Amino acid sequence: MRNPRTLIAPLALLLPLAFLGACSKDEPTPVVEPTSAFQPTGSTGATAATGPTAETGGTTGNLPTTTAGAATGKVSSGQAAFTLTGDIRTSKALGNLVSTVYAPPPGGMALVWTAGGNDATTVGLGGISFTGTQPTSPSLSLTITVQDKGEITAFISSAGECTVTIGLASSSQISGAFNCTDLSAGPGATVDAMGSFNAQG
Repeated sequence: MRNPRTLIAPLALLLPLAFLGACSKDEPTPVVEPTSAFQPTGSTGATAATGPTAETGGTTGNLPTTTAGAATGKVSSGQAAFTLTGDIRTSKALGNLVSTVYAPPPGGMALVWTAGGNDATTVGLGGISFTGTQPTSPSLSLTITVQDKGEITAFISSAGECTVTIGLASSSQISGAFNCTDLSAGPGATVDAMGSFNAQG
């Protein structure tokens, strides 16, 4: 039987990215891979290696693409930490930033922190970058996947169960905190959560 950690970890990486496409009005956008990148509206970018150079021409509502692996923002390391209370009670510190898609407001972000080693715990934040405080929504998702006492449980917030506060969102750094109430992973697992995160170049 396959290790459940190998099945859930990729899901934790992809779920926060699915909402990045919500900011495009002209064409539906599939799940964004961690190597994709975003630029603020009105900037110029090239499509992926197989496509031609494209310009936004000052239009609004579209996210131009860039060469795979590039991004307007430059972050490469970071940490996240959180505490859960309720049906699962645990505190975790995550020192590995494994997804670094990020552009300062009004760009996009898909950031995932992991514990590393044999611990499948992750925190993922995806959506439109901003400063201030916003509830989770279809354009802002927070995912907490926790491994505790041999069990792996994923909590996904995209309907206001959590509020996310970002105090700093520059071209080379983002930091903030989150607070969740009655965040459910399905029958038998509901928690309150609070935590913080940062990423820098």
